[in-house]
Amino acid sequence: MVEIEKKERLVLKFIDRLDATNAEETSDAISKEMETLNQDIELEVNRLEYISSAGLQVILKCAKAAKAAGKEIYLHGAKGNVLEIFRLSGFLTFLKEI
Repeated sequence: MVEIEKKERLVLKFIDRLDATNAEETSDAISKEMETLNQDIELEVNRLEYISSAGLQVILKCAKAAKAAGKEIYLHGAKGNVLEIFRLSGFLTFLKEI
């Protein structure tokens, strides 16, 4: 599940799980925001318990949209297994931790 807020940045708050059961729905919700991206993206994951490869694809889509728009993408609140998955997958090389 994802909650979307527009503040200084486009804040995407991921909650519980981001996996094959909800990745498509989450991607569809985010896609609308990515079409006219005019601000940096903040991925808030402090309430995310699990992320699978399908979830990582959603994050990668966000990163590609940010890069195409000349914007930054930030990761906020990663901990435990979620942080380890981001680290092992190499995503921390392009996500800026805040």
